[in-house]
Amino acid sequence: MASNMAHAISSILSVTLLTSAGSPASHWQIGEKGYRVAEVQAQLGVLGFDAGSVDGQVSERMLQATDDYVAAFGLLPKTPVRTDLTKTIQALGTVPSGTKGTLVLAVENDLRILGLYSGPLNGQWSPQLKRAIGGFDKKMGQPTDGTLSAHILSLIAHMTAVRVTARHHWAYRVRPGDTMSSLAFASGLPYQGFAAANNQHGAQLDVGQTIHWRTASPASPKKSRAHSIPGGTKSSAPSSSTPPQSGGSTGVLSNLKPISDLVVYNPSATEARALIQAEQSDNVSVDVAVSGQWALTHPTLMHTLSRVGNELDLNGYSGQRLNSLPAWGVKQELSWGLHAFQDSLGRAPTFVISDAAANTTVTSAADALKLVIMNPNDVITSGPNVTQKTETALLSQPNRVVEVSKPLNWSELFRDLKAKSFVFETLGQIWASE
Repeated sequence: MASNMAHAISSILSVTLLTSAGSPASHWQIGEKGYRVAEVQAQLGVLGFDAGSVDGQVSERMLQATDDYVAAFGLLPKTPVRTDLTKTIQALGTVPSGTKGTLVLAVENDLRILGLYSGPLNGQWSPQLKRAIGGFDKKMGQPTDGTLSAHILSLIAHMTAVRVTARHHWAYRVRPGDTMSSLAFASGLPYQGFAAANNQHGAQLDVGQTIHWRTASPASPKKSRAHSIPGGTKSSAPSSSTPPQSGGSTGVLSNLKPISDLVVYNPSATEARALIQAEQSDNVSVDVAVSGQWALTHPTLMHTLSRVGNELDLNGYSGQRLNSLPAWGVKQELSWGLHAFQDSLGRAPTFVISDAAANTTVTSAADALKLVIMNPNDVITSGPNVTQKTETALLSQPNRVVEVSKPLNWSELFRDLKAKSFVFETLGQIWASE
């Protein structure tokens, strides 16, 4: 019994470590699915820990492998396990040729998932495996020497997680280093069609951009738009007709385009559906802040909003203004709202946003619940031309948080912003860059 209790405590530790974006407020459950799960499985595998096949689903085997990793390496203070795994892989150096065992078996499995290896899954180094590694190098635009450097191990784990994510059409946002060609390869989709379905910014990908796991017919060639760069130089987006040979997403969205975050505050169900429809047509996603009651009464919409790439934020439980409540009331609103999100969506929110800058009572209550307060820079609640006011606020300065609580003409807004090369960022990206 003592042994079982120890394992249960260890597994709870693992679930706590495997939180979305490293937030201790979120807890993954057995059976939860997604890119982040697949990434951790693949990273554990290339480090020699048996997490099972990379299927993107939390399992007892995966949690045990995480327990074993923590026992072997420990964790850096206040570091999400995904970040810690990445740092450990980077410290490995090059795996010696002829290595055998779990690490090699994981690479065999990963390269098979990516369609590059058809040999036996036996954890034995072989000429066939070396050729498959060389083939992967070529796909990634790396020197094709067939060795397993730390960089290649990280890429193999990442691309394998992307392949599993694409197979299930799970949500995915562009990460630093991703290119259109590498994601097309990892998804198993033809480059031209994949690029056409994700060409919101030409062949350039911006960190945080939502990826659509589908193909589309390439549009007629258009003249590339030039973007101003500090210092007076110009940069043109490469043509999407041929895969880029190098480079990828840079910075947190980079500073080449106007970027800000839009928070849709307390939308009606009708407004949420209109937003989803426009987002799917224009390959756009924003932040949506709702109450716990809204989450409980609209579980299908919650999942749809999340699936198309929106970041879902909390504004309380009943919709009351948090700043007007006493400390006990704020605590109740936030704690009840947090549990409502978990019941409806299967995970807790990271951010709390209100209709005004949060006072110290709200901030303290959020901190105690390990929620992050984000205050809006602009709040648009009434008046004529709400769509135009929202557009103007988004374009006024970079890294703004613009909150709107009135119905908009979403298609018009997205069309006008796209014409101005505007890029949406999320609260998570703004928070990460602060």
